[in-house]
Amino acid sequence: MTNLFRKILQPLPHLVRWYLSKERSYHYQGLRIDITPGVFHPGLFFSTKMLLRFLEKQSIKDATVLEIGAGTGIISLLAAKMGAKVTATDISQLAIENIGINARKNNLPLDIIQSDLFETLPVTKFDWILLNPPYYAKQPMREEELAWYCGEHHEYFIRFFTSLPLFITSNTNTVMVLSDVCDLPAIFRIGSEHNFEFVKLSEKNIWVDGKNYIFKIRQIA
Repeated sequence: MTNLFRKILQPLPHLVRWYLSKERSYHYQGLRIDITPGVFHPGLFFSTKMLLRFLEKQSIKDATVLEIGAGTGIISLLAAKMGAKVTATDISQLAIENIGINARKNNLPLDIIQSDLFETLPVTKFDWILLNPPYYAKQPMREEELAWYCGEHHEYFIRFFTSLPLFITSNTNTVMVLSDVCDLPAIFRIGSEHNFEFVKLSEKNIWVDGKNYIFKIRQIA
């Protein structure tokens, strides 16, 4: 991506915060989603929809699924609708309340836990771990910025890869969405330092959202 394009994209988180200052709604495949002000809107950028479309093609009935940073809960709710046993987490109290609202609205069972990454989760081995992480290298200053900023030195990813081995087996599918608007080499390097590699499963070029990728995170033996 060119430097000019990156400069064009930089103000987008601020514009999104303005748009989300009022309650919004979103619909996807029969799911009815309310978006509380301050919670990431799943329809504004392609990354969430890309992960939703990927998930629809998977066989996850009766699988155990963990979504980290679930936001409104739409990905978790789709997984539950497909028959998975789902744990939805988020660091934000606003998001946790929003997930509960949408779970009740759609009459779908979720185990909802407020957690900073894996911090308050009981150690459990999951079949699937899904996340659309914050990836802008900046320190979040407010709760709503946690959905965007991963720390000046990508601390979010350091903590993620440090704890990930406790929650996976050799058969776990750990799936992450990233974009070329973030520092991919730095994130790949952090994964490698913790004995993980990124395997690209798909990519999509969206002009306003950069090139989006779905990666499988694989532990290096």
